[in-house]
Amino acid sequence: MANLSKKPNRLVHEKSPYLLQHAHNPVDWFPWGTEAFEKAKNEDKLIFLSIGYSTCHWCHVMERESFEDDSTAEVLNRDFVCIKLDREERPDIDKIYMDALHAMGTQGGWPLNMFLTPEKEPILGGTYFPKENRYGKRGFKEVLKLVTQTWKNQRGELIQAANDLTTYLKDNETRTNHGKVPGTEILTENFNRYWKVYDKEFFGFKTNSVNKFPPSMALNFLLDYYLIHKDNRALEMAFNTAYAMNCGGIYDQVGGGICRYATDHEWLVPHFEKMLYDNSLYVETLAKLFQITGEVYFLQVLEEMIQYIQRDMRLGIGGIASAEDADSEGLEGKFYVWKEDEIRTHITDEEILGFWNVTEEGNFEDHQNILNVYFKGKNPYLDGIQFKDGFKEKLQKAKEILLLERQKRVRPLRDDKILTSWNCLWIRALLSSYEVTGEKTYLNQSKEIYEFLLKYLVKEDGSILRRFRDGETKYLGTLPDYAEFIWVSLRLFQLDGNKIYFDYVLKVFQYLESHFSSDVGPYFESCDKNEDLIVRTLEGYDGVEPSGNSTMCHVFYLLHSLGFTHGEMEKKANSIFSYFLPELTQNSLSYPSMISAFQKFQTSSKEILVVYRNQTEEKINEIRRNLSKINDPTLVWLVVEETIGRSLENVLTLLQGRDAGSGIRYYVCQNQSCELPKDNWDEVIPLISL
Repeated sequence: MANLSKKPNRLVHEKSPYLLQHAHNPVDWFPWGTEAFEKAKNEDKLIFLSIGYSTCHWCHVMERESFEDDSTAEVLNRDFVCIKLDREERPDIDKIYMDALHAMGTQGGWPLNMFLTPEKEPILGGTYFPKENRYGKRGFKEVLKLVTQTWKNQRGELIQAANDLTTYLKDNETRTNHGKVPGTEILTENFNRYWKVYDKEFFGFKTNSVNKFPPSMALNFLLDYYLIHKDNRALEMAFNTAYAMNCGGIYDQVGGGICRYATDHEWLVPHFEKMLYDNSLYVETLAKLFQITGEVYFLQVLEEMIQYIQRDMRLGIGGIASAEDADSEGLEGKFYVWKEDEIRTHITDEEILGFWNVTEEGNFEDHQNILNVYFKGKNPYLDGIQFKDGFKEKLQKAKEILLLERQKRVRPLRDDKILTSWNCLWIRALLSSYEVTGEKTYLNQSKEIYEFLLKYLVKEDGSILRRFRDGETKYLGTLPDYAEFIWVSLRLFQLDGNKIYFDYVLKVFQYLESHFSSDVGPYFESCDKNEDLIVRTLEGYDGVEPSGNSTMCHVFYLLHSLGFTHGEMEKKANSIFSYFLPELTQNSLSYPSMISAFQKFQTSSKEILVVYRNQTEEKINEIRRNLSKINDPTLVWLVVEETIGRSLENVLTLLQGRDAGSGIRYYVCQNQSCELPKDNWDEVIPLISL
């Protein structure tokens, strides 16, 4: 972390919390930009590019060991031009060099440390380097020495290798799209893959990694699969996995919120950082689980998580912060763990202490306890989730006591930059929660965040900026920023009815089409106005958040169902599905959001349009609530005021010729072909599957 007694470097003028952490390193850091590249060319030096983020544990470790070390800094400053980059501000750059690292046969992660030519072409890379040789890794100082010697003695070979790798990266992003759309069999194959890796003891999914990440997008696919195909195993996997995560240490039992991942298969010991995208995606999953099952347990967890974000992550200016660190006072997890004698000074109820598995020995370092709920040997989907009478009230009181006590501790660092796509993910979570609860507060909170985005990050021409912090907006938006903003604009139009939301759908979509389109189907990850990239990538992989191309496929389904551009939306979605055919066929578990969108397109679209005139807000909200209760992921509905409908009928063919009759008319349609209109909800019910 920053040593303020040291002379600052150029990063002191940046806004990124991650870059500011390095602003007092003895390393002569540059931010990514022309000044650094020109210096590298003029002085004939390699670039050392170090990419991370503010809540990255191993980034902190490498900083303490190497970047704060004067002797290491001396070598870096003498032989390299050093650049620090916040991957959350510039995910497009991070993606390029992570792909390069993978192409070198090295597993990815952060910090991502790359050596580049002055033309930004990758030569060599790695993740965490220890200061000296250990963990089976070559020490960082030795790596610096070897790279410098090779640049001096074998420069031509290095430059050729860098050219070849860059050419490979470019070719890999512009492969031919043969136009073959996957067959529906990939849905069954994808389901069977989940069933094969399903952990029947601790739930979730076992992969080659010992870690378990919150698989929210996978659970959403399974829940949709259950609703469409009626396979109870899909619901069982989703139900039990969510329950297990809620019981484990990965879930903050006191304050709510989900951590980045568990370091074991039992969900017990987390990596304690909390990310906005994880919590957003998981709240969306919990909303869907509650809607399908009616299990109030999932609703209670959802409410706790929303309370956490509102309490600890909401910023006064209107947006939501990005993350909370795992470390406080130099120790990972210190803010969250308890010794037995400490917790007993506040909680004396043995039933509560036993419920959370509090012991003198503990289950973490230094006899500390990570609060968790034992679930081994249970199948909550089959057995149900049950509590004794009065226990939930006791548990809630205990949580309130410990939360108040925990607030006296030194909090982990909060990364308070506001990112467009991540805030849109939280809007999605709030809107899903509003749909299943009818709690108007959630809708209002989502609209407040949306207004913040409009004020600071969305421009009148439809362009979007990526980041806001400390009064500064910066960086051209990436594809996920555009895709998520379009999606939440559509959802707000659906749930609120204000035409301004659809106006922004059209405006931002037009900009996306003009500046992100490729010749092979998917959209580029970066805008064509970005001139500092060696390659423009095409991304479909659903990593920690949905890929922009996956989200656009969901958008296309919504627009297609509403009759936007006469079938062009389905063609656009199919061009993305066909481009990623190899991945969806062979590695579908890494594309859960995209395959969920594909699943929707494989059945005839169903639409319910409600046109009204001179109705009370209460009545219209009741109609929207009734429509939200329909458990059918292929259904798209819209409730629109008659004059707004007429103004959009040239854009959305579903609206053409539809009127409100005597006040309200319901149109039940399939593939935009509608039954005769009905005048009341009771007549609609027999026409739909509730």
